[in-house]
Amino acid sequence: MNFDTRMVPSVKSALHNFIVVVKDEDKIIGYVYSNISPKEAYSNAFATFFDLSSVNRENVGCLSQFYIKEEYRQYGVGSKLFHMSMEWLQQFDEVDDYFIYVSNGNNDALEFYKRKGFSVSHEILDGFITVLRKSR
Repeated sequence: MNFDTRMVPSVKSALHNFIVVVKDEDKIIGYVYSNISPKEAYSNAFATFFDLSSVNRENVGCLSQFYIKEEYRQYGVGSKLFHMSMEWLQQFDEVDDYFIYVSNGNNDALEFYKRKGFSVSHEILDGFITVLRKSR
């Protein structure tokens, strides 16, 4: 997975995109990328990310990519970016379901999202990705 295989297709298939980059002077220290997409965008040759029939609306919200450099994680930067992202996602009345995908072994991220109200839904790709979900 890289920029061309992950970010570009996600941006192109999304109805709405939201990206925030955080810098410390000239150094990028973190970012968040969220989108509103048709639920069908999450079923493709790569994987089916959730049971499409479990989503009543046509569109879903996804906190798709989220990263904070480790040395900045204790200052609340992640919580601020998470809050900004969720605030943006929740402005779309046509969306009731929000998803986050966490790579295997990223337990800090998994616990962070659980503290923020997301629940583990299931795993995909033979346990490589944990799917978290929250409904409105």
